[in-house]
Amino acid sequence: MVLARFNSGAYQLVLFLHILSVIVAFAPAVVHSLTGPRLMKEDEAAGRKFLGVAAANDRMVYLPALLVVGILGLALVVISDDVYKFSDPWVSISALLWLVIGGIIGAVIVPAERKAAGGDRAAESRLAAAGGIATLLLLVVLFLMVVKPG
Repeated sequence: MVLARFNSGAYQLVLFLHILSVIVAFAPAVVHSLTGPRLMKEDEAAGRKFLGVAAANDRMVYLPALLVVGILGLALVVISDDVYKFSDPWVSISALLWLVIGGIIGAVIVPAERKAAGGDRAAESRLAAAGGIATLLLLVVLFLMVVKPG
């Protein structure tokens, strides 16, 4: 029975850790894109300090959590006893979007946070745009994970 597989302790643990790592990895992309610009308008020094701390956390917390998201997502497919397959459209599209989001975070958001913390106004715009795109893609992945179309 399919439900028995998903109620196994191992599957539930991996699913819990996968969801937890999603929250740790992606909450900053959503929150920082809103908080950073607001702080910059209200108190530029506080905004720059916030962006500096965020940039430091990127490499120590958020990017490792993003890696864990992918590893655990792959593990969920593997331990689903062929209920889910890598060939399922929602699985393969989600994996591709995970890579794209990781690329946006690593190539745009992380450097933009560092540059914006140092006073680069153009970096602030890139940060806001990249944060918005990453958030939109996250919503698409979330939709795919919940609805499982195809």
